[in-house]
Amino acid sequence: MFEKNLLEKSLSSKGLFKKGLVQKKDSRLESKRDPVMPYKKVLPIASVLAILAIAVLSLMNVDSPDIDNMTASVALPHDPDSATVRTIDSGQVIGFSDSNNTHSWLGIPYAAPPVGPLRWRAPQSAQPWAELLPALKTTAPCAQHWTFLAGEPGELGEVVGTEDCLYLNIWAPRQLSVARTEIEGSEIKGSVANEPTINSSKINSPPINSRASQQQLPVMLWIHGGGNSVGSARFYTGENIASDQQVVFVSVNYRLGPLGWFTHSALRNSSANLEDASGNYGLLDIIASLQWIQTNIHAFGGDPSNVTIFGESAGGRNVFGLLASPLAKGLFHKAISQSGSTRTETPASAENFTDQQQPGWPNSSNEILAQLLISKDTAVDRAEAKNDLSLMSEEAIAAFLYQQTPEMLINAGMQLVKQPETPQTPQLLRDGHVLPAQPMAEVFGQTGAYNAVPMIMGANRDEDKAFMATDPDFVSQQLGVRPVIKDIERYERYADYRSQRWHMFGVSQTARLMRSANPEIGIYGYRFDWDESPASWIVDLPTLFGAGHGSEISFVFNDFAGGLRLPFLYKPESQPGRAALSIAMMNYWGRFAHSGSPDKGAFQQQPEWTAWQETDANIMVLDSPADGGWRMEHYNPTPEELMARIESDTMMANQEERCRLFVESFLMSYHSSDYWDNERYTDLAGGGCADHDPYKFVDAF
Repeated sequence: MFEKNLLEKSLSSKGLFKKGLVQKKDSRLESKRDPVMPYKKVLPIASVLAILAIAVLSLMNVDSPDIDNMTASVALPHDPDSATVRTIDSGQVIGFSDSNNTHSWLGIPYAAPPVGPLRWRAPQSAQPWAELLPALKTTAPCAQHWTFLAGEPGELGEVVGTEDCLYLNIWAPRQLSVARTEIEGSEIKGSVANEPTINSSKINSPPINSRASQQQLPVMLWIHGGGNSVGSARFYTGENIASDQQVVFVSVNYRLGPLGWFTHSALRNSSANLEDASGNYGLLDIIASLQWIQTNIHAFGGDPSNVTIFGESAGGRNVFGLLASPLAKGLFHKAISQSGSTRTETPASAENFTDQQQPGWPNSSNEILAQLLISKDTAVDRAEAKNDLSLMSEEAIAAFLYQQTPEMLINAGMQLVKQPETPQTPQLLRDGHVLPAQPMAEVFGQTGAYNAVPMIMGANRDEDKAFMATDPDFVSQQLGVRPVIKDIERYERYADYRSQRWHMFGVSQTARLMRSANPEIGIYGYRFDWDESPASWIVDLPTLFGAGHGSEISFVFNDFAGGLRLPFLYKPESQPGRAALSIAMMNYWGRFAHSGSPDKGAFQQQPEWTAWQETDANIMVLDSPADGGWRMEHYNPTPEELMARIESDTMMANQEERCRLFVESFLMSYHSSDYWDNERYTDLAGGGCADHDPYKFVDAF
């Protein structure tokens, strides 16, 4: 083991570098230039909505969202209920009675804290505890750059959260449980979160046995979004879906950013196993939570043989990652991806410098290392930092990385990107063990190559409007506050292109592949169309935001007051339609969790949701009753159709715009780069793109 200040000594003298060391070639790093130059910056939906909320509410003379009060409310401990004592493999826990006839347990550790030598290692089992553990409040989020989605107070530029973050939350319908007398006279003492001592004499709420059942209920594991760089499980409460659909709802925190997705030869070559070497620590955390569910969820009334994974945005992307991972086989039985993506990265793109033959991300591990040396005034610029790194041994590099605080690592990544508010880390790495070495477009098209289970996948009609609404290329800020669309025709055209792309990669093309590989397994598609947000002379939200990214979440959870708490999206007169659509969606989601098919909803009274197919009606459109309600329609965009549309669009300002849109859609897309066609790009109709190096467009993303 190297002493803690080894690197500082070696850097100060320069003579202590181990010169001439040649790194062993890692077979997982590709030698030739990969057309997947992986950089598109996406502002998380919470930041976008927060900006819009402040603008709209300030102009309407309505108070802005109170982030301090919002986050404090989710952190306050609840009163324990003796009816919620459960025994799991690590010890006993006690929760509380929550609304809508549910019991809840918050902040249960499902793995050991990934700190010290466990950073950048596969999660380890949680340490057992001897006393009754109070699971009465949510825990801190995983370390991240502050955004609205962190779920606690902060400001842009600040790093919040902690590395000790591998906890999950549970909601279950109330059931007959342990008798109160079994814990009389005991004490509930401190936990890993340093809870204050609670005496059982204060536990005075009797067991509530409404909806009592001996039946083990389906389990639904929610995976939050946030670009795999920000976010927290604490925003999503499961009392409504657990009670209304009779399921056990679980939400999970997992490592984010460079602590959750990070690969470097210095770490791989010191790893004890392939999981440790993979770089996919965030995905491994979610797999660990699924293993925890298999072992423990029966204690909460859940059926470990009937587990549905579901998530939105990056959570949906991780759902696809779990489908592709051999390590997740058998741990879940159904899947739902809401606005997900099938993009994966090569280890080379996550590690290499941007100017190598096989280019890496702007915030790859080597670029972060160089930035750390510059930030510490050890190197004056990137060139010197690269030279210093070339002279260091891998042992010294690994020691240096482990010395850095989460703030240092996250801030280094932020300094390397064009939009430092929300840097996305290279993620879902094709390491060949946790994830296959092949792109998902290959994996999902092969029988037996992935965890084939019944699946719902969908996207929102106006996905990208959520991001375009704050993009100065499309929207100006009048008086610094009021968003004004510069060119409505162009705005709508680009929104349609980008949202079509989202549906194509996240729904139709993936469904096509899965159905071809496993035609006997049900795949169900949807498009969320609700857009009844307020419209006025101040802001026309149906045009600006529409059915934007993330807007379906409140409907799935039937929660329009909690969660993101952005009331500007909802007007009182839309409440009946919202309620009806939310109930319908929950019934479809719940029926799917129970049976593997959304069918006609939980009570078999809704329009039948049939499996995806190439022809005829193949997706369920989800909208308010006033706009057609929920009904089956045909929508099946293909990569070839999108390419042809770009080529034939007469509204393009020039050939460069056409080339840029082609690159944005197929090479640098957040959704997938598996369909990039370099020959088609070079000869693109309208004059070709041979004069436009696709990588020059990287700054646009």
